[in-house]
Amino acid sequence: MHLKNKIVLVTGAAKGIGLATVKRLLQKEAKVILWDFQPDDLNATVQSLKNDGHDVFSQVCDVTNKEQVYHNAEVIKKEIGDIDILINNAGTVYTGYMLDRSDAELENMINVNFTSMIYTIRAFMPAMLEKNKGHIVNISSASSLIGAPKLAIYAATKWAVMGLTESLRMEAIKMGKKGVKFSSVHPNFLKKGLFEGTKLNFLGSIFAPGVKSHDAVAKVIVNKAIRWGFHSPKVPWIMNQSVLLRALLPSSLLIKFGNIYGVNNMMDEYTGYKDGR
Repeated sequence: MHLKNKIVLVTGAAKGIGLATVKRLLQKEAKVILWDFQPDDLNATVQSLKNDGHDVFSQVCDVTNKEQVYHNAEVIKKEIGDIDILINNAGTVYTGYMLDRSDAELENMINVNFTSMIYTIRAFMPAMLEKNKGHIVNISSASSLIGAPKLAIYAATKWAVMGLTESLRMEAIKMGKKGVKFSSVHPNFLKKGLFEGTKLNFLGSIFAPGVKSHDAVAKVIVNKAIRWGFHSPKVPWIMNQSVLLRALLPSSLLIKFGNIYGVNNMMDEYTGYKDGR
């Protein structure tokens, strides 16, 4: 897919993977809309992009607030038009044993990482189906490939994202709308930012290396998912071995492999987000 003049909405766009994706889309001459729930971060990002000569449209949006999502979507349709590509990137994490986190924290993680995608997809997919053209990219995680201690609900949301994406793809095909594409992107843990301090042992770092930068994920989103149409790209590509191991090994051996790679202890030195932000 050529991205020149395509209208692309990115959620969680003020920093991290979202911002890196915005920058790559702008390099391809796409028309980019930024959503983020933090006004100060969003305004600073938009100003920086404008200083670099880019013309972007932005809206403050809490994607867990469906009324705000639907309202902003209507504004976009009236002022800009139907979007061509939706990138559901907004996400958060609360680490630690599930029983040590509050109901409010767990509910917020579910709402940001999964439920919000239902709202944005329901807001923008109907126009795509009507035209039989469009692409929805949902950001999942390596946590959707194999579970890990202290990430139970986070992993559950990312498995849900994968299931949602795959099922919607099949629904579109069943409706005869093959022109509407769906991708889920599965990055391993970033060495900086959201998952800073996450660490596997020596073997794990070889067979499941962390992602060095936000741009490494953005490159896969823009090139593999959008331009080349991959359904479920992993970052890095070697993470595909997790899919193979899960398919071939009984759960008891899969747990042993997790121990060998250091998966069971990888969150013990976590220093990233402490309060979901």
